[in-house]
Amino acid sequence: MLKENYATKLKKWSSLRARLETSTNPFNEVINFYNSKKRCKLSTNPWDKAIWPGPWELLQNDRYCDLMLTLGSCYTLQLTDRFKDSKFEIHISIDRVNEELLYPLHVESDVLCYNHRLVTQKTEIPTHIVPQRIYRMPRLQ
Repeated sequence: MLKENYATKLKKWSSLRARLETSTNPFNEVINFYNSKKRCKLSTNPWDKAIWPGPWELLQNDRYCDLMLTLGSCYTLQLTDRFKDSKFEIHISIDRVNEELLYPLHVESDVLCYNHRLVTQKTEIPTHIVPQRIYRMPRLQ
């Protein structure tokens, strides 16, 4: 399979962001977009936000571990007019049942990506998913 060049990836990402402005299910659309990406093992240190790639680096690197899927979803939504004023947080969490790290994205009262398919409310997150660190994401311009 040939890798897409940066311009092609940028065009597809721009098209997604345009669709999200009027979509009836914007969170599901962004999740589906990133679920179509090839996955890799953890590609950066989740505990050091200073080294996380920015939106354009993430797109260029094209390496999507679970954290990068969440980060990509966050950047994509932040760069829409529809969600630009929303509050975004990434919660590094432990699933105590499955003994794995999760990276749910909190957008106001909605939560995306804790299993890469689901959008839920904060109040509906299972009690066995316990946040370890919360990163408030700065507003993108």
